[in-house]
Amino acid sequence: MKLCPKCGAIVSGENDRCGICSAGLWQTTKKPLEEAVQEGERVEGDAADQLMRKERASARRIVIIRLGVYVVTVVLILSGFLLLLNSTYAPLSFPFPPFWTGLVLVWLGVGMLLYVVIGAGPSERGLGWWRR
Repeated sequence: MKLCPKCGAIVSGENDRCGICSAGLWQTTKKPLEEAVQEGERVEGDAADQLMRKERASARRIVIIRLGVYVVTVVLILSGFLLLLNSTYAPLSFPFPPFWTGLVLVWLGVGMLLYVVIGAGPSERGLGWWRR
């Protein structure tokens, strides 16, 4: 028996090409069936471990992105409220009136909060910006 180096399939010793992926088997050596099966299981285990590491890295990235969005949302809302509370209503002050800037920041923060909580478009969890 031979083990295909490309796809990991176990191929009969007489074949020169893999029946699944058509890879050349001319460099592989013949092995007993038990040894080929053990090597195939080891390759599958290594692939599963690599996939699990990628999934964990992806989950970490998603958590970091979520935390970043939450922090930005809180900063927008708080800075907007601080500008609203510490300013007087002056609609024509130049260049950016603190009252209107605070109002815009609050609405941007509330809009981001609604986008994260409710979601954008149809989704099962209500998190439209994070879909699987």
